[in-house]
Amino acid sequence: MRRVTLIAGSGLLAPLVAAAVRQRGDTLEVIDIVGRGDLDGATHLTLAQASELIAAVKAHKTTHLVMAGGVHISDAEREGIAKAFGLAGKVARVAGDIGLAGMILMFCRVNRIKLVGVHEIAPDLLAPEGHIAGPPLDPALTASAQRALAVARAVGAVDLGQSVIVSGNRPIAAEDTGGTDALLLRAAELRARGLAGNSGLPLILAKAKKPKQPSFVDLPAIGSNTVVNAAAAGVSVVVLEARNTLLLDRAAIEREADTRGITVVGLKHG
Repeated sequence: MRRVTLIAGSGLLAPLVAAAVRQRGDTLEVIDIVGRGDLDGATHLTLAQASELIAAVKAHKTTHLVMAGGVHISDAEREGIAKAFGLAGKVARVAGDIGLAGMILMFCRVNRIKLVGVHEIAPDLLAPEGHIAGPPLDPALTASAQRALAVARAVGAVDLGQSVIVSGNRPIAAEDTGGTDALLLRAAELRARGLAGNSGLPLILAKAKKPKQPSFVDLPAIGSNTVVNAAAAGVSVVVLEARNTLLLDRAAIEREADTRGITVVGLKHG
Protein backbone atom coordinates (compact mmCIF):
# COMPACT_ATOMS: atom_id res chain seq x y z
CA MET A 1 0.00 0.00 0.00
CA ARG A 2 1.28 3.43 -0.91
CA ARG A 3 1.50 6.27 1.59
CA VAL A 4 0.50 9.33 -0.40
CA THR A 5 0.81 13.00 0.50
CA LEU A 6 -1.40 15.37 -1.50
CA ILE A 7 -0.30 19.00 -1.56
CA ALA A 8 -3.62 20.70 -2.28
CA GLY A 9 -4.06 24.09 -3.92
CA SER A 10 -7.26 25.82 -4.98
CA GLY A 11 -9.90 24.70 -7.47
CA LEU A 12 -11.65 21.47 -8.40
CA LEU A 13 -8.58 19.31 -8.98
CA ALA A 14 -7.48 18.52 -5.42
CA PRO A 15 -10.79 16.85 -4.36
CA LEU A 16 -10.75 14.75 -7.54
CA VAL A 17 -7.23 13.55 -6.80
CA ALA A 18 -8.02 12.86 -3.14
CA ALA A 19 -11.00 10.73 -4.18
CA ALA A 20 -8.89 8.82 -6.71
CA VAL A 21 -6.20 8.07 -4.11
CA ARG A 22 -8.75 6.86 -1.58
CA GLN A 23 -10.45 4.72 -4.21
CA ARG A 24 -7.15 2.91 -4.74
CA GLY A 25 -7.02 2.14 -1.03
CA ASP A 26 -3.82 4.10 -0.40
CA THR A 27 -3.09 5.86 2.89
CA LEU A 28 -3.63 9.57 2.28
CA GLU A 29 -2.30 12.69 3.97
CA VAL A 30 -3.70 16.00 2.67
CA ILE A 31 -1.82 19.27 3.22
CA ASP A 32 -3.96 22.26 2.28
CA ILE A 33 -1.61 25.11 1.33
CA VAL A 34 -4.28 27.68 0.42
CA GLY A 35 -6.73 27.42 3.35
CA ARG A 36 -9.63 26.02 1.34
CA GLY A 37 -11.05 24.14 4.33
CA ASP A 38 -13.20 21.67 2.39
CA LEU A 39 -10.94 18.61 2.29
CA ASP A 40 -11.58 15.92 4.89
CA GLY A 41 -8.77 15.51 7.40
CA ALA A 42 -6.53 18.11 5.77
CA THR A 43 -3.79 19.96 7.61
CA HIS A 44 -3.49 23.63 6.66
CA LEU A 45 0.07 24.86 6.17
CA THR A 46 1.21 27.70 3.92
CA LEU A 47 4.34 27.52 1.79
CA ALA A 48 5.82 30.11 4.12
CA GLN A 49 5.72 27.29 6.70
CA ALA A 50 7.90 25.10 4.52
CA SER A 51 9.78 23.64 7.49
CA GLU A 52 6.54 22.43 9.09
CA LEU A 53 5.34 21.09 5.73
CA ILE A 54 8.53 19.07 5.29
CA ALA A 55 8.18 17.71 8.82
CA ALA A 56 4.60 16.62 8.12
CA VAL A 57 5.64 14.75 4.97
CA LYS A 58 8.40 12.97 6.83
CA ALA A 59 6.12 12.11 9.77
CA HIS A 60 3.62 10.52 7.38
CA LYS A 61 6.44 8.35 6.00
CA THR A 62 5.36 9.39 2.54
CA THR A 63 6.22 7.08 -0.35
CA HIS A 64 4.43 9.07 -3.08
CA LEU A 65 3.77 12.81 -3.33
CA VAL A 66 1.31 14.51 -5.67
CA MET A 67 0.52 18.22 -6.09
CA ALA A 68 -2.87 19.36 -7.33
CA GLY A 69 -4.62 22.69 -7.64
CA GLY A 70 -3.74 26.32 -8.14
CA VAL A 71 -1.43 28.35 -5.97
CA HIS A 72 0.06 31.82 -6.20
CA ILE A 73 3.43 31.90 -4.44
CA SER A 74 4.00 35.13 -2.54
CA ASP A 75 7.37 36.67 -1.74
CA ALA A 76 6.91 35.65 1.91
CA GLU A 77 6.33 32.05 0.86
CA ARG A 78 9.44 32.04 -1.32
CA GLU A 79 11.37 33.31 1.70
CA GLY A 80 9.96 30.46 3.78
CA ILE A 81 11.00 27.94 1.14
CA ALA A 82 14.48 29.43 0.95
CA LYS A 83 14.89 29.17 4.71
CA ALA A 84 13.65 25.57 4.86
CA PHE A 85 15.70 24.26 1.94
CA GLY A 86 18.91 26.25 2.42
CA LEU A 87 20.95 26.84 -0.75
CA ALA A 88 18.51 24.93 -2.97
CA GLY A 89 15.68 27.09 -1.66
CA LYS A 90 17.59 30.30 -2.33
CA VAL A 91 18.09 29.21 -5.94
CA ALA A 92 14.40 28.29 -6.26
CA ARG A 93 13.33 31.64 -4.81
CA VAL A 94 14.75 33.47 -7.82
CA ALA A 95 14.41 30.76 -10.47
CA GLY A 96 10.63 30.86 -10.97
CA ASP A 97 8.17 27.97 -10.97
CA ILE A 98 10.43 25.62 -12.93
CA GLY A 99 13.20 26.22 -10.39
CA LEU A 100 10.81 25.42 -7.56
CA ALA A 101 9.80 22.21 -9.29
CA GLY A 102 13.44 21.19 -9.57
CA MET A 103 13.98 21.86 -5.89
CA ILE A 104 10.97 19.71 -4.96
CA LEU A 105 12.27 16.91 -7.17
CA MET A 106 15.67 17.11 -5.46
CA PHE A 107 14.05 16.90 -2.00
CA CYS A 108 12.00 13.85 -2.99
CA ARG A 109 14.98 12.04 -4.47
CA VAL A 110 17.01 12.60 -1.32
CA ASN A 111 14.13 11.31 0.83
CA ARG A 112 13.25 8.41 -1.51
CA ILE A 113 9.79 9.79 -2.25
CA LYS A 114 8.29 9.22 -5.69
CA LEU A 115 6.79 12.33 -7.24
CA VAL A 116 3.69 11.45 -9.24
CA GLY A 117 1.69 13.63 -11.56
CA VAL A 118 -2.06 14.07 -11.38
CA HIS A 119 -2.30 12.27 -14.72
CA GLU A 120 -0.81 9.16 -13.07
CA ILE A 121 -3.43 9.23 -10.30
CA ALA A 122 -6.42 10.15 -12.51
CA PRO A 123 -5.49 9.62 -16.18
CA ASP A 124 -9.10 10.07 -17.31
CA LEU A 125 -8.76 13.81 -16.63
CA LEU A 126 -6.33 14.32 -19.53
CA ALA A 127 -7.63 16.17 -22.57
CA PRO A 128 -7.80 13.89 -25.62
CA GLU A 129 -6.76 14.87 -29.11
CA GLY A 130 -9.63 16.15 -31.25
CA HIS A 131 -13.04 17.60 -30.51
CA ILE A 132 -13.84 17.97 -26.81
CA ALA A 133 -16.87 20.26 -26.49
CA GLY A 134 -19.02 22.82 -28.26
CA PRO A 135 -19.20 23.25 -32.03
CA PRO A 136 -16.57 21.43 -34.12
CA LEU A 137 -13.47 23.45 -34.96
CA ASP A 138 -13.90 25.40 -38.19
CA PRO A 139 -11.28 23.96 -40.61
CA ALA A 140 -10.43 27.52 -41.61
CA LEU A 141 -9.21 28.11 -38.04
CA THR A 142 -6.98 25.03 -37.79
CA ALA A 143 -3.79 26.88 -38.71
CA SER A 144 -4.57 29.69 -36.26
CA ALA A 145 -5.30 27.15 -33.51
CA GLN A 146 -1.96 25.42 -34.08
CA ARG A 147 -0.23 28.80 -34.12
CA ALA A 148 -1.90 29.72 -30.82
CA LEU A 149 -0.65 26.50 -29.23
CA ALA A 150 2.89 27.22 -30.43
CA VAL A 151 2.71 30.74 -28.98
CA ALA A 152 1.52 29.34 -25.64
CA ARG A 153 4.53 27.03 -25.53
CA ALA A 154 6.85 29.93 -26.44
CA VAL A 155 5.48 31.95 -23.53
CA GLY A 156 5.94 28.93 -21.28
CA ALA A 157 9.54 28.54 -22.44
CA VAL A 158 10.40 31.74 -20.55
CA ASP A 159 8.45 30.48 -17.49
CA LEU A 160 5.83 33.23 -17.72
CA GLY A 161 2.55 31.32 -18.02
CA GLN A 162 0.72 28.53 -19.81
CA SER A 163 -1.93 30.44 -21.76
CA VAL A 164 -2.21 33.02 -24.52
CA ILE A 165 -4.96 34.68 -26.51
CA VAL A 166 -4.41 35.21 -30.21
CA SER A 167 -6.40 36.52 -33.15
CA GLY A 168 -5.28 34.92 -36.38
CA ASN A 169 -1.47 35.08 -36.22
CA ARG A 170 -1.48 38.03 -33.83
CA PRO A 171 -0.87 37.46 -30.10
CA ILE A 172 -3.22 39.62 -28.03
CA ALA A 173 -2.26 38.82 -24.42
CA ALA A 174 -0.28 36.27 -22.43
CA GLU A 175 -0.85 34.73 -19.01
CA ASP A 176 1.40 35.90 -16.19
CA THR A 177 1.45 35.09 -12.47
CA GLY A 178 -2.19 36.24 -12.22
CA GLY A 179 -3.35 33.07 -14.00
CA THR A 180 -5.84 32.32 -16.76
CA ASP A 181 -8.82 34.08 -15.19
CA ALA A 182 -6.82 37.31 -14.96
CA LEU A 183 -5.72 36.87 -18.58
CA LEU A 184 -9.34 36.56 -19.71
CA LEU A 185 -10.36 39.65 -17.73
CA ARG A 186 -7.54 41.60 -19.35
CA ALA A 187 -8.58 40.35 -22.79
CA ALA A 188 -12.15 41.50 -22.14
CA GLU A 189 -10.86 44.97 -21.24
CA LEU A 190 -8.68 45.10 -24.36
CA ARG A 191 -11.61 44.01 -26.50
CA ALA A 192 -13.83 46.72 -24.98
CA ARG A 193 -11.17 49.28 -25.95
CA GLY A 194 -10.98 47.94 -29.49
CA LEU A 195 -7.47 46.54 -28.97
CA ALA A 196 -8.14 42.80 -29.20
CA GLY A 197 -9.35 42.46 -32.76
CA ASN A 198 -7.49 41.51 -35.92
CA SER A 199 -9.63 42.27 -38.97
CA GLY A 200 -12.58 40.52 -37.34
CA LEU A 201 -10.74 37.22 -36.80
CA PRO A 202 -11.99 35.28 -33.76
CA LEU A 203 -10.12 35.21 -30.47
CA ILE A 204 -8.49 31.89 -29.56
CA LEU A 205 -7.40 30.91 -26.05
CA ALA A 206 -4.58 28.34 -26.06
CA LYS A 207 -3.18 26.44 -23.07
CA ALA A 208 -0.01 24.35 -23.18
CA LYS A 209 2.48 22.79 -20.82
CA LYS A 210 5.68 24.77 -20.40
CA PRO A 211 8.39 23.03 -22.47
CA LYS A 212 10.78 22.62 -19.52
CA GLN A 213 8.05 21.91 -16.99
CA PRO A 214 8.10 18.49 -15.32
CA SER A 215 4.80 16.65 -15.63
CA PHE A 216 4.46 16.09 -11.89
CA VAL A 217 3.54 19.72 -11.19
CA ASP A 218 1.00 22.25 -12.42
CA LEU A 219 -0.22 20.79 -15.68
CA PRO A 220 -2.47 23.28 -17.45
CA ALA A 221 -6.14 22.76 -16.67
CA ILE A 222 -9.58 24.10 -17.51
CA GLY A 223 -12.95 23.85 -15.84
CA SER A 224 -16.40 25.05 -16.81
CA ASN A 225 -15.58 28.47 -15.34
CA THR A 226 -12.79 28.79 -17.91
CA VAL A 227 -15.36 28.38 -20.68
CA VAL A 228 -17.70 30.90 -19.06
CA ASN A 229 -14.91 33.47 -18.64
CA ALA A 230 -13.64 32.83 -22.17
CA ALA A 231 -17.09 33.54 -23.58
CA ALA A 232 -17.28 36.77 -21.55
CA ALA A 233 -13.93 37.82 -23.02
CA GLY A 234 -15.15 37.22 -26.57
CA VAL A 235 -13.11 34.05 -27.10
CA SER A 236 -14.60 31.65 -29.68
CA VAL A 237 -12.14 28.76 -29.51
CA VAL A 238 -10.25 27.13 -26.62
CA VAL A 239 -7.26 25.06 -27.76
CA LEU A 240 -5.65 22.62 -25.32
CA GLU A 241 -2.42 20.70 -25.68
CA ALA A 242 -3.71 17.14 -25.96
CA ARG A 243 -2.54 14.66 -23.28
CA ASN A 244 -0.87 17.50 -21.36
CA THR A 245 -3.95 19.44 -20.16
CA LEU A 246 -6.46 18.48 -17.48
CA LEU A 247 -10.24 18.66 -17.89
CA LEU A 248 -11.92 19.37 -14.55
CA ASP A 249 -15.50 18.06 -14.80
CA ARG A 250 -15.77 17.38 -18.52
CA ALA A 251 -19.57 17.13 -18.39
CA ALA A 252 -19.80 20.70 -17.05
CA ILE A 253 -17.29 21.90 -19.66
CA GLU A 254 -19.38 20.31 -22.41
CA ARG A 255 -22.56 21.87 -21.04
CA GLU A 256 -21.14 25.40 -20.88
CA ALA A 257 -19.42 25.10 -24.26
CA ASP A 258 -22.66 23.99 -25.91
CA THR A 259 -24.64 26.76 -24.23
CA ARG A 260 -22.18 29.49 -25.18
CA GLY A 261 -21.08 28.20 -28.57
CA ILE A 262 -17.43 27.85 -27.54
CA THR A 263 -15.30 25.30 -29.39
CA VAL A 264 -12.98 23.29 -27.15
CA VAL A 265 -10.43 21.14 -28.95
CA GLY A 266 -7.28 19.18 -28.11
CA LEU A 267 -4.30 19.42 -30.47
CA LYS A 268 -0.87 17.86 -30.39
CA HIS A 269 2.13 20.17 -30.37
CA GLY A 270 4.12 20.17 -33.58
